[in-house]
Amino acid sequence: MKAQLVFIACLLIALVGSTTVAQDKPDKNVTVTGKAVPKTRGANPNIKKDVPTTDVPVPRPAKTRGALCRVKFDNYTGLYIKIYVDGDYKGTLAPWDDGTVTVGSGYTTIYCVSTGGTREWSASGDCRENYVYTLR
Repeated sequence: MKAQLVFIACLLIALVGSTTVAQDKPDKNVTVTGKAVPKTRGANPNIKKDVPTTDVPVPRPAKTRGALCRVKFDNYTGLYIKIYVDGDYKGTLAPWDDGTVTVGSGYTTIYCVSTGGTREWSASGDCRENYVYTLR
């Protein structure tokens, strides 16, 4: 009887312990406030690769064994916003909408600019956590 109770107790401890360890880390929420874009700055140093303007296929990226992280953008403005991660164009976000980008380990910066070029947002992070950037 005691052996059965000990077995059941060990089983419960193992089940409870495994479920708490297996949970994902919560997303890191960051609110980023937009600012006016300076009018006389020339080329934007935050953009390495902009929106493609031709239909030339891009080669498939090599598979990586590193960690992936999810970066979500919540657009709380009435503007269309172009999204850049580490200077590379990742997509355009509609007004009052949200979208998610999956990036490889090593991500460091996000840069967002309205399609008309009047407002911009920027922030930095790392790939140890999933991020939710609220653009206001």
